[in-house]
Amino acid sequence: MTRNFLWTRSTAFCERVTRLELHGLHFQHLNLCTRRAWMYLHRINFAQWNRRVATGLAHQGTHYTRDHSTVGLFGLAPDRLDWDAHLVFEHKGTGGAPTAVDRQVAFYAAMLSIATGYTWHGRVSILANRRWREVNMGATLLDNLWRDSERLEALLRLDKVPQAPRIGLCATCSLAPFCGYD
Repeated sequence: MTRNFLWTRSTAFCERVTRLELHGLHFQHLNLCTRRAWMYLHRINFAQWNRRVATGLAHQGTHYTRDHSTVGLFGLAPDRLDWDAHLVFEHKGTGGAPTAVDRQVAFYAAMLSIATGYTWHGRVSILANRRWREVNMGATLLDNLWRDSERLEALLRLDKVPQAPRIGLCATCSLAPFCGYD
């Protein structure tokens, strides 16, 4: 049984998301790399030229086609929805960066929870090993989404690319040639 969704910050969160034109990938990028999030917020995105991204999109497009459950959603792009079970599905190639992916899925679940009044949850499917993990909405995850939205708003106000440490993701990041860590 799905419980009713109650979050005192729902209205303020939706207003911020709308004003800043945020969506799931903003929350994912923020939890990967501050510099990557800044670039994405400022519409600097070179993923379409990245061989790894292209391969992943082709694989997902031929093996896991997006179903019609997401048609008509504005600003949300999960891979699939189970409207009856209030469940958001997101498919990922590997299990890397679980916190970042969980925040992306949590964003979708939070927005659907706010819109419908029912608590939505997420499920991340890992395509490489055919496993999955649950993303359950709770107070801690909602607080993290709120803080992430504050951080995204602060990043959007920055005129210059913020400093960011070199991390393991840099080697395969689609922005590496423009970031300086290639």
